[in-house]
Amino acid sequence: MRAAMITERAGTPAVGYATEPDTQDGCYKLKVLAAGLQPTDILRSRGIYKAPELPYIPGGEGVALLADGNRVYFGHAIPSCGALAEWTIVPKEEVWPLPPDIDEGQAIALAIAGTGALIPLRQANIMPGDNVLILGATGPVGQVAAQVARAMGAGRIVAAARSLQPLLRLRERGIVDDIVQLGLGDDEKSLKDSAGEGFTVIFDAVFGAPLRAALRASRYHARIICVNLAGGDDVTLNGGDIARRTLHAVGTGYRPPAERRAAWEYLLLLARKGRMAVDCVWFDLGQISSAWALQRASPAGKIIVRVSQ
Repeated sequence: MRAAMITERAGTPAVGYATEPDTQDGCYKLKVLAAGLQPTDILRSRGIYKAPELPYIPGGEGVALLADGNRVYFGHAIPSCGALAEWTIVPKEEVWPLPPDIDEGQAIALAIAGTGALIPLRQANIMPGDNVLILGATGPVGQVAAQVARAMGAGRIVAAARSLQPLLRLRERGIVDDIVQLGLGDDEKSLKDSAGEGFTVIFDAVFGAPLRAALRASRYHARIICVNLAGGDDVTLNGGDIARRTLHAVGTGYRPPAERRAAWEYLLLLARKGRMAVDCVWFDLGQISSAWALQRASPAGKIIVRVSQ
């Protein structure tokens, strides 16, 4: 079967031919239609996060066909049988029916990335009138977070990221009320200028220095949710940065499958109502090196690789 394979640590996948996997107990063998890339794919390739033995087929989520021809979403493919191949093996509890009116890109974008926004934001207990800041708003997690915050009744939503054009697109779509371009100089001042009386909720899909700047633009009793490390692994805070604020670091990938599936189905419901959509960037499997390079660069949207028709 055709597959994208990584043969060296921190390498870029290349298309070749691999042995078709055998069915395993408790799993479905799936014909892959499309696969989604995510930050953990890059971390695995570098040996930083749950690195499989070399060589291996990367990718953990996608849309596929069951033996009966029905489309399904799948997450957490067996590590040695990744999603960037014509066939993959996935535990049955990670295979969810895909409604016919949802396209493959949105199904993938609203799964791992989507639940990674929804579940933490429910912990933030957003209320009408909340002044919400989304750090890393242009990525798939940030895009979902902004739209979920709106659906939950937030009073005002501010998007912050480094790339201006994707920020402008979020504002043009009506997803956010204001934007802040980070990395131009004094991020703390830029965020404070946009914060009004201070942010009451910060959804942080970046971490690193932007979080420190955002904390100083928040009110006392603000709720801060950290879900990613795109801005760096470390941040230095002093007591004043976190005094009288509630700070959570939330991981969602290994919540029970039933909880993640329910969150995904809620996001699909919002999508059907026209209240949820994530920008997707499509590549063919033969373009995997370009897709991989864009994922490394923190894309403004969800990267989807078309594996087979």
